[in-house]
Parts: sequence; C-alpha cells; structure tokens
Amino acid sequence: MFVALYLRFFGSGSAGGIIATRLSEDPVKVLLLEAGGSYLENEYTRIPLPWKRALKSKVNWGFYTVPQKYSCFASKNKKAKATRGKVLGGTGSMNGMNYVRGSRHDFDQWRNEGCVGWGYDDVLPYFKMSEDIQIPELMNSSFHGKGGPLVITEAHTSPIEFLHRSAAIEKGLPVVDCNGYNQIGYCPLQANIKDGERCTSASCFLRPVMSRSNLQVVTNSHVARVIIRNGTARGVTVMRNGRTTRVYAKEEVILSAGVFGSPQILLLSGIGPKAHLQKVGVNNVHSRKRQYLCEVPLKADIPVGEGMQDHMQYYFQYSTNTSLNMNQEKALDQREIMEYVFYKKGVQTRPGNDGTIFAHLPDNENDHSYPDLQLSFKAFANEKDPIKCAVDRMNKRGEFAEQNRTASIGFAVLICKLHHKSRGTLRLKSKNPLAPPRIDPNYLSHQDDVDSYMKILRFVQHLSNNTAWKSIGTTFVRQEECTSHCKKLTFDTDDYWRCMVRHYAVESNHQVSTCRMGADNNTTAVVDPYLRVKGIKRLRVADSSVMRNIPSANTNAATMMIGEKAADMIKMSRRLKYNSKYGKSLGL
Repeated sequence: MFVALYLRFFGSGSAGGIIATRLSEDPVKVLLLEAGGSYLENEYTRIPLPWKRALKSKVNWGFYTVPQKYSCFASKNKKAKATRGKVLGGTGSMNGMNYVRGSRHDFDQWRNEGCVGWGYDDVLPYFKMSEDIQIPELMNSSFHGKGGPLVITEAHTSPIEFLHRSAAIEKGLPVVDCNGYNQIGYCPLQANIKDGERCTSASCFLRPVMSRSNLQVVTNSHVARVIIRNGTARGVTVMRNGRTTRVYAKEEVILSAGVFGSPQILLLSGIGPKAHLQKVGVNNVHSRKRQYLCEVPLKADIPVGEGMQDHMQYYFQYSTNTSLNMNQEKALDQREIMEYVFYKKGVQTRPGNDGTIFAHLPDNENDHSYPDLQLSFKAFANEKDPIKCAVDRMNKRGEFAEQNRTASIGFAVLICKLHHKSRGTLRLKSKNPLAPPRIDPNYLSHQDDVDSYMKILRFVQHLSNNTAWKSIGTTFVRQEECTSHCKKLTFDTDDYWRCMVRHYAVESNHQVSTCRMGADNNTTAVVDPYLRVKGIKRLRVADSSVMRNIPSANTNAATMMIGEKAADMIKMSRRLKYNSKYGKSLGL
C-alpha cells in the first residue's frame, strides 16, 4: 500500500506531468500513476518527423468512436479515431507538436461564463511560466516566456513554407505571432522541440526532476476508480501486473487522466449522471455479482461526460511541378537519418508542417480578431490512394502542364473549422475499468457546422488563387476521383461540398470539455474554477476535460497551461490551510 500527500492518477499527460513536477518543488510527497510505460521505449515519441508512427504503436490507447450518424461516411464502419496517449507525457508524446495557445477571446469567454480567474490576462502568466522561447523575432515579446522547461522553436519543414507565407500576404493576411495579441494572419510554425527532440511534460518537466526524493512515478498502473468515503476522496483503486490494490492520500486526489480517462474514472466511481449510472449498473450496490472491484453507490449526480467538443478537419490536396515538398523518399534518405543520429540535425528534427493561417470569415458578425478557421500547411505529399489514383488519372487526361506527375510531389492544406455547435458525450460501455469508454462526438449533428464549412472551403479556394502557388504549377486534386462518393453531384456546388465534408471530414483529436469547468450554480459544470469536483471533497480534475469551451487552436498548449495553473492553485490552497492551522496554534 502506498501513502502519499498528493496523487496524480491514470496518465502523466500534458497537464499531469507538469502538476507533479511543480507540486514536488515543495516539501510534499507526490505519487504519480501512469497507465502506460516510458516514452523512452518508443523512438517515435522523440523524433519529430516520423511522429505519426507512434499512433500505430502501444503508446496509443487506440480508441474509436461509435458509428457516426452525420459524418465519417467514407470511414470504415463510419467510426472516427479517438487517439490518446498511453505513455509518460500522454498525448503530448505523440501529437504534431504545434504549439498554439488559442485566442485571447477563448479564455475571456471562459471567464464570462463563470470561470473566474481563467480570463486571458489570468492565464497568460501560466503560458509564459512553462515557456523558453527560442525564436529570435519573439525573444523580447511580452507574450512569451524565457527560462521555462518547455522549449519553443520555429520549425517549418520544407522550402514551400515561403510560398505559403507569400500567398497569405498577397491575400492581405499579415505575418503574425499567433501566440501573441492577435491570431489573425499567417503564423510561422511554433513547435515544442528541444535539441532535435520532442519536448513534453515528461521529457522536459518530469525527467529532469526524477531524482527528487518526494516524487515517485509508477508506470503500467491503471486506476480503476476513486475511493470516496462520506463525500471525501481518500485514494484510488489501482490495477497493476494483474493485481488490484488501494492507494490512499493524506490530502488531495488529482485526476489528470485526459478527456476520456478522467470522466471514465469519475463514472466508475459513482460520479456522473444518475440515469446513465443506473443503466450501466455502476451504482447498483445491492448487485449479487460483485465483479470488477465491486459496485459503488451514487456519489454525485453531475454531468460527467456531457458536452464534449472537438474540431473537425477536411483537407485539400494539391499537386505541384516542383519537388520542394517533403515525401517518403526524402524522409527515409539515409544521409538525413545519419545526420539526425549523429548530430540531431536535419529534416528529422521537423514536425512535417509548414505554417498556419488563422482567419475570420468576412460575413461573420463576431469580433474580427476572433478566428473562425485554421489552415495548416502540410509539407508531406499524400502518396496513398485515393490521391495516388487521382493523380494518375489526371495525368492520363492531360490536366497537368507537365507529363507524368506523381503523388510524391505536392502538399496538403488541413482545413479546420474552429467553433462547432455539435456536442458529444462520453459514456461507460460497462462496469469493467479495462473496457474502453463509449465515445460519441456526434460530429456534424448541427447543420450550421456543415453550412459554415461551405464558407470556409470557399475561403480556401479564394486563397489558392495566388501567384506564389501558380509559380510551382499548383493544381487541386479531387480525392473522390477513384471512389464512388459524391460523384453524382455537380463538382464545386454547395451540395457537392456538403456531401464531401460529411464523407471525408475527420477528427482533429482536440476533444475537450467532458468534465467542464463552471460556476458553482452552473448545471453544466463538473468542476468549479478551482478544479474541485462538485459535491466531493479533496478531489480535483486538471486536464483538457475541464476546458469550458474548446480553444481556437490545437489544444496541447492550453492543456499545459491548465497544469501550471492547477499546480499553483493547489500550492496556494495548501499554504493557506497550513497558515490557518499555524495561526490558530499561536492563538492568532
């Protein structure tokens, strides 16, 4: 049996690794439990360029959603992937390393909806606290930090980046720091890469302090549920190496298991919607079948797993007449690999992207400094079917100025709508803690999400008509060319694009808000602005699941900020508690 003052359970992800690091700065015992293993066991969690290979390994939980009713029609069984990291560093050890915080309006909206202390001016210091900016143009920026564990560098992958930048300027979009005051414009890629390797909460926060005597990290430890007695969290039940044990905490229990893990643990602990828990049988305390660590009664009837949000992304593929882009042949070039092995330099140190555009749609009535869309320029050509097949057919029809173009020459634009109205849920499939949760993002269930995508796609078409792209013979490739999807509809009509979006738009894996933060009287909230679970003492959740709404960006940077702010709040709470006790003992 382990005893600790603080416990961090079921994953040392982007928030949890930071929390453990910061809390152990004080003389307090910290036990961190991780369901997966070390990131050092998989080279693809460290080398930037081939990071997608990690997604096909054991460091990925490998979850899938339920079949979707309104989207993913071209996917097998209409299911979307629900990627999450099962490794020290969590999903931050296997994502694309894009470091984008979100718009200042995102966090001000959190504050305006009752999350006191989470406005932009409140959270900016915590972004800066983590950061060690290494981009020369931003070294003196008041929006960036120096000396933190998280190294941020400029990391475009191919020379085509210059053409994307030129195209944006030609269309009236300025070059900006998208982590500065205003996101709108072309943003050169900022990435969390240090000395040629991915920089995460595990590698750059936890690993340098693993020698601390008050910090214990235990891997391959699956947390089944929180032990709650008389409305107070006392510890957790842990499954490890085929054995089940209980671990108790003298002070607080902190869940940072991620957008899927944290709500699943709460539900298994009897915390969640009463109707769902009764249906699954979690709170059937009188059940004769005492399997899966025995049943537990309902502890708190709160909306755990409700209101899940995500971004969807659709991509435009382009063929060019120049081989300036990245492709598989270049990525596997032995000289490049040797340069990385010996010197940690070269293209292997790059994440595969070439910059980002954030833009506001002209007819949108909200603040024009609030982005509606995010475009990510992918340096890699798509060399697989159906793109390969489509390029071959275009060659045969003579649609290129040059003969015999190949799919290995080109680039893609990932088109992300930032503010979806569709909402999803996370539920239990069973009472078995080892069973995956039932994930239903309900993608494109709100018609406005599809209709607004039409405007975004038209924006990209307008952007693509630029002299920079024309200089390399950029030609649009129709990905449905070799499939049966949407071919009965007239190309480039709104109905055609609605069909294509419902078939080919995919998840961004930016899922958030399954344990939403909110004011005490907010019926949609699971935790309060101090991240304390409503109705349960000594229990907090601190990860992407608590986000009030999804940021206008990739979500890893904001998740790390939550880790910094959570640790600071916990430290402050503990000091106030200690000072109060000390003051009373002195008769003050």
